[in-house]
Amino acid sequence: MKILFLHGWQSIPGGVKPTFLKDHGHTVINPALDDDDFDAAVTTAQAEYDQHQPDVVIGSSRGGAVAMNIDSHDTPLVLLCPAWKKWGTVTKLKPNSTILHSRKDDIVPFEHSEELMANSGMPAPTLMEVGNDHRLADPEPLAQMLEACETHYQMALMFSFYEGLALKGPGSKASTLKALSMLGELPASPRVVDFGCGAGAASIAIAKAIDCQITASDIHKPFLVEVNEHAQRAGLSERIETLLADMADPPIPNASVDLIWSEGAIYNIGFESGLKRWRRLLRPGGLIAVTELTWLTDHPPQPAVEFWEAEYPAISNVDANLKKMQSAGFEIIDHFTLPTEDWHNFYGPVEQRIASYREQHAENEVARAILDMQQTEVDLWKKHGDSYGYVFYLGRAV
Repeated sequence: MKILFLHGWQSIPGGVKPTFLKDHGHTVINPALDDDDFDAAVTTAQAEYDQHQPDVVIGSSRGGAVAMNIDSHDTPLVLLCPAWKKWGTVTKLKPNSTILHSRKDDIVPFEHSEELMANSGMPAPTLMEVGNDHRLADPEPLAQMLEACETHYQMALMFSFYEGLALKGPGSKASTLKALSMLGELPASPRVVDFGCGAGAASIAIAKAIDCQITASDIHKPFLVEVNEHAQRAGLSERIETLLADMADPPIPNASVDLIWSEGAIYNIGFESGLKRWRRLLRPGGLIAVTELTWLTDHPPQPAVEFWEAEYPAISNVDANLKKMQSAGFEIIDHFTLPTEDWHNFYGPVEQRIASYREQHAENEVARAILDMQQTEVDLWKKHGDSYGYVFYLGRAV
């Protein structure tokens, strides 16, 4: 992993934190930043970013403010007690960011990071309380800094794996339209939000089928670029807008949406949690249609149990999920299981991508581990796919 480390005020390159990262096998770019001229520090950091194209940017204290003020595109930020209120003009975080801060910090108040979170509409896990002082140089905060970087790096590799694939999960136009037809009568020109939209396959299908306005939302910006390209080619740009946001806490007003849609994505925040979080967005009588990984038998085979208990321990059966919908404030309209063809539509291209991605990242140990897990998932479905599947759950807010 290649890390751009931006040090704090009156600090120098080669300190405890960048040395810790190097000792754990990572490449660290650690430029000297001008202490007296913030704009000059930003210029230096931008030049280093442009030259090295790091996988993660870490900014410590004043360096956190520097990190926020460079154009880092979609590169994740890990900010350590960021001094954003004292330096720079940026007052919001981009979605793929993490803050580590000590509540005992006597230089940059912890409340400043809480304010930054509020400005950005970021979910609570984005801010991690750690350490006993401003330096964050003890073993625990150092380990959490490393873990945050590695998590972001793994997610970036996973996202890049799916870039360009038409489907980011099992599904089909036919299943999308079947679910849409089962919802019954919709309001005139309904407002629709598609969470975890991926490349926009469902949004495109819905926009073609009904007169509506769709907000296609995802946390990965390149996916939204794909959505816009597909919408333009389909002549649907006026009906589909994109929103870069975390589905756990989207910047969407309460009671403003007629239909919430989400295929193969709600598991990221948990089925029940997602339903409860999204319920507030719906107008009275608003509708929801989501797919959720579900046990299709009372006695799934042990290999499937072991895999999904590790990867998605919240997996439940249909009856349990229907009860969760009701407890979240929804009347059940209907449900159905996605057909086998929807899995073939997804896993066929995935297996082709595994082969090409493995060639591209032959020397990358993290990428190889991700690909091995992907192949394990595909192989499991080939053997035991009749024991689990995606189920479309359709409901109405009550």
